[in-house]
Amino acid sequence: MTLLLVILKSFLLILKSLFVSKNQNDWDSHLSLFLEAYRSADHEATEFTQVGRTLRLPCDILFGRPNDSPSSPNEYLNNLEAYLESVHAFARERIKLASERMKTRYDSGASDHHFKNGDQVWMYNPKRRRSLSTKLQQYWELAYTIVKKLNDVIYRVQRSSTSK
Repeated sequence: MTLLLVILKSFLLILKSLFVSKNQNDWDSHLSLFLEAYRSADHEATEFTQVGRTLRLPCDILFGRPNDSPSSPNEYLNNLEAYLESVHAFARERIKLASERMKTRYDSGASDHHFKNGDQVWMYNPKRRRSLSTKLQQYWELAYTIVKKLNDVIYRVQRSSTSK
């Protein structure tokens, strides 16, 4: 399941818990309003809505919207092209900033490991064994020795002679 679906599910659960009656049988009547609120909200990274424009709400139908339509098709095309270029540039900048924030947050919890030749290490080996539950299998194996450092993150390891 993607992260977006997880976020959407948790968002909908929070909203449902706030507005649904005690016997929890009218949640479906609120769903369309929740989705409209979610779709009209600005995304954190891009600062745009999901559909890229402000939604037409019932009050817009009642009272109308200001008419700023271009006078010719060429003017419309030029305006649209300029708008799309500015939106893409803005979105790229916002996504870059969000990416840097995520990297900073991730790096704050990461630790830098420096191993030396001869160090004993655990090795991740996700080999599935038949007729055993995959949830209960151990994928980390001890008794590996570092033989050589190939670069900052890649090491050559050898199974220890004392291992079974």
